[in-house]
Amino acid sequence: MDAVEYPEQHSAHYPHMEGGTVQLLARFEGIHGRIFVIEEKATGARRYYEGGSFQSHAWRSGESCFTYVHLMKALLQPARDVLVLGCAGGTLATMLHRQGKSVTVIDRNPLSFTLAREYFWMPSDVRCIAADFKDFITYNRDCFDAIAVDVGGPGFDYATEFDEMTCRTLLGRLGHSGRIAMNVLIEYGMDLLPDIAGKRLAGPGLQTWIIDEVVREPDRNAVIACVPEGHLDIQWQILPDTVATDAARWLVRRSHLESADKYAR
Repeated sequence: MDAVEYPEQHSAHYPHMEGGTVQLLARFEGIHGRIFVIEEKATGARRYYEGGSFQSHAWRSGESCFTYVHLMKALLQPARDVLVLGCAGGTLATMLHRQGKSVTVIDRNPLSFTLAREYFWMPSDVRCIAADFKDFITYNRDCFDAIAVDVGGPGFDYATEFDEMTCRTLLGRLGHSGRIAMNVLIEYGMDLLPDIAGKRLAGPGLQTWIIDEVVREPDRNAVIACVPEGHLDIQWQILPDTVATDAARWLVRRSHLESADKYAR
């Protein structure tokens, strides 16, 4: 989910906004509010809004227009089978599947799977399971090479939903030399949410890094990377041209809490 929001009060006029440059393709009632799928007339790219939040943005190729999704894809490159928590338009699942990976997507709302397949080009053979992500990681004993976390929505509390117990359970679903990539939304400049979540996910043999979107807006994305390598080597040059310029707004750093722990010793 991207940090940009679309005003819910304008939802009835989506097809007429932006000078008539978009058209409404579908409207549904979702768990978190009204869902709109709209298409940009000039490019054919599609957007998915739910409850006023901008959930997905995809080109006709099925690839995401969001930089953070491409960063998550790059972080998950070594994995063969990936568990994806959160569906929305299914762009990350689509991109991973096209790399030849086995992909399992978990979302408590089965409508998301329908939207992803019918409007956002997610392949039909991506495995989709309708379940609460906490229930799935607790009761399903399968392990995965990698876990991608991109859940959220209006009122979603990351610190509560990903408490220490949940993070330990999540780590228990990782296979040997597994890795985690997690997207979070930051509400203000010095919010330590990614640092706190990263510390909770720093299991044995995993190094935690944060790829932070350096912008002045009150809402922004950050990607938490927990990987077995001793360094984080993101090949920025392989990002598609559609997001390459935006990549300059992202900074790779270590956790601020890690630094604080070091000096506290």
